[in-house]
Amino acid sequence: MPKVLLVEQYFFPEGWGGAEIPRDIAVGLRDAGFAVDVLCSKDQYVAMRKEESRDPAARGVRIFRVPRILPGSVHRFKSIRILWFCLNALPRLLFHRGVDLYITQTNPLLIVPTAALASFLRRKPLLIIAQDLYPEALFASGASSASSLSGRLLSRLFAWSYRRAICVVALGPVMRQRIIRKGVAPERIRIISNWATGDMQAIEDRDNPLRTEWGLGGRFVVVYSGNLGVGHEFRTLLEGVRRARALGVNVHVVFIGGGVRLLETRRLVSALDLEDRVTFKGFVPAEILPFSLGLADLAVVTLRQGFDGVIVPSKVLGYMARAIPILYVGPDGDVEQMIRDAECGDCCLPGDSEGVARVLRRASSERTLLRQWGDNARRRYGSRYTRESALVQYVEVVHGALTRVT
Repeated sequence: MPKVLLVEQYFFPEGWGGAEIPRDIAVGLRDAGFAVDVLCSKDQYVAMRKEESRDPAARGVRIFRVPRILPGSVHRFKSIRILWFCLNALPRLLFHRGVDLYITQTNPLLIVPTAALASFLRRKPLLIIAQDLYPEALFASGASSASSLSGRLLSRLFAWSYRRAICVVALGPVMRQRIIRKGVAPERIRIISNWATGDMQAIEDRDNPLRTEWGLGGRFVVVYSGNLGVGHEFRTLLEGVRRARALGVNVHVVFIGGGVRLLETRRLVSALDLEDRVTFKGFVPAEILPFSLGLADLAVVTLRQGFDGVIVPSKVLGYMARAIPILYVGPDGDVEQMIRDAECGDCCLPGDSEGVARVLRRASSERTLLRQWGDNARRRYGSRYTRESALVQYVEVVHGALTRVT
């Protein structure tokens, strides 16, 4: 039985939605007949009940955890936590017995070079699942410059790491082109989309008690659910809401989640005098998602300029699976193409607050259009983006990687 070792910092029972993807991959590979070990951290973004029915260990997946270095929120001393995890991961990767294939996602940012070094030293193949791209994300956020000495060194280090991989999974065509620019041969890149996680229900209208509890009755509700991270942009959305309010649209935005840009977004809401039109809620447990997402007449996905093909937010798939119409605010790229191809919403470029206001005004007054967008979203998700379809492709990729080695 071939053994794969999957590396991802955040794993079950982590309640963050992004941790569901590696959990599903691990279980899918185990069900396909591979021995699967997982190396992860004890740190968690969102605490979650450990339900045995969802526990990968109950399906035969072995989980090995790097101990915490610091207590408290994972956002505190994040760089130290990343270094700690990677420094602990390297010897565990090198001395883990019986590994036939290393698989790494891209969280934390230094885990790809760490896994590539282990692959090189142990002469074992490596599969990279590019959930996001580094150092491109650092350059797009302004945390580093591509022309600086550190930027050039990081670019070479990650390019070497990606070229070491026997296969790289990209989330979309634009991301694939960025990976090719790292020097990876096109035939070694496979596009496999992420998928929706959690309960696929969306409890709407009168059946949803959160509408009353959160004071949203009678309003056109726009939901942003998930991480407010460095790759996301909120000024265009909020300025669009202010314009829509001036046009008489009874719109209300609900942010559900948290992240490094939460405080900045709160300050922006205050500066734009939108406190009466915006509600902030923390991350909700998985069992509440059908209710929180069910609030959305329209759901929002955002990206900052420069992040096209660097990250592909999985929330867009969660919205599509639940037949929720989508407003995308961001540069042209993989997300924009998904929404336009599916005809499940509308797209505005960063800075186009007038466009956002027009979309909000139209969507709030044309309920037939919203239903059409929602139906199109669910239909496209079912035909192209399901978990079952993606896991079949992952099994094929792993089989192919091991076959090429032997």
